[in-house]
Amino acid sequence: MASAVINTRCHRCGAGPSPTRRIRACTGCSSVGYCSKSCQRADWSGRDGHKSVCRAGRESCAADPTDAAVRLEVKCGDVDEWKDVGPISLIEDTANARMLDSVHSGGRHRTIPPRVDALRQLPAITRGILGSESSRKYKYQHSHDGIDENLLIFFHGAGDTHLPFDALGRQMALPQTATLSISASISLIPTNETNPDLCRFVELPFDFGHTWFEEMDYECTGETLPMDHPRRLNSLRRALEILHPLLCSLTDQTIPEAAWIPERVFLLGFSAGGCLVMEMCRMWMDDGRMPLGGAICIAGGIRTKGTDAGVSSKAIKGSTVSTQQKQPTEVLIITGEDDSIYPKEAAELSKQLYHPTKVQIHVQEGKGHSMIRSEDEMHVMMEFLSKRLVRRLVWRD
Repeated sequence: MASAVINTRCHRCGAGPSPTRRIRACTGCSSVGYCSKSCQRADWSGRDGHKSVCRAGRESCAADPTDAAVRLEVKCGDVDEWKDVGPISLIEDTANARMLDSVHSGGRHRTIPPRVDALRQLPAITRGILGSESSRKYKYQHSHDGIDENLLIFFHGAGDTHLPFDALGRQMALPQTATLSISASISLIPTNETNPDLCRFVELPFDFGHTWFEEMDYECTGETLPMDHPRRLNSLRRALEILHPLLCSLTDQTIPEAAWIPERVFLLGFSAGGCLVMEMCRMWMDDGRMPLGGAICIAGGIRTKGTDAGVSSKAIKGSTVSTQQKQPTEVLIITGEDDSIYPKEAAELSKQLYHPTKVQIHVQEGKGHSMIRSEDEMHVMMEFLSKRLVRRLVWRD
């Protein structure tokens, strides 16, 4: 859809602006405007369509109006209110799989000036839960463009740390998206707990690092625990209990300094972190809360029936279950064709256990149990995010 509000007539039908209709500029060149998505689409194709003229003046090609796009909000007058006016094209550089925060005007990049109040700090209650002595065990990074409209939270796999995921967040350079990467070595301090020992995750033997919950018998045999083993389920539930207050603190709109609403918070996890992320989404749904913006599970996902297994948040102390209809967060699962730990059959099971219509699965050819490495995987992930990220633009006269 066109983006900026401009003072001109629709390039397709000739309609002018009115109290109920705005003329919005093409995001590719800002030289023409349209009164509706249908007019823009009709004018886009064809021998003499705007597509050929618009793309001729670009340094890189934007997506068609029907392609993946992020939603746009514009400021309403002088008051601090914003209105969702539909999607805008998101420029993607597939060579390095980065997203650029700019709009194009006559072949020149015109970067959007950030708002003075666009940089968001973690709420004080969130920083309290993370702990003042844990600053080296998590990384919070502002968006590269200086507007923290969205938040992407990373959860690593067993034995890893948060640092590679912090680097991944900077490499992705999502527009208007801050990142928070957390290490499983952290000791969180929820407000309803006083004993720090109750807020720790799992330490692996032989200094192999930390993980979120017990997937293996780390004490005796070293073998993988069955999916419905009580130790695995209890450990997983404990991890959810620890993280539940953290996620609530980031999205609780009763807190004056709450930084994000749920639909602007995104989760990404690998392997054990992927399982944890999907369980958190199920917990969030079972609580009757508004869905998060989206979740990406790489080589991991839920493996058991949550309520039967006892990992539902209904049993979590302090949670309040709403009677409203459950609204699941949309999930993207990326797994490898040669992944023996989390094969495509496990991904299909996760889809059925969670919500069949809210899970998208991508099986990467020739990939084992590993993080994203190929351009195809990055493209799938970026496309998923591009349909859900919210972008705030300030247009100045």
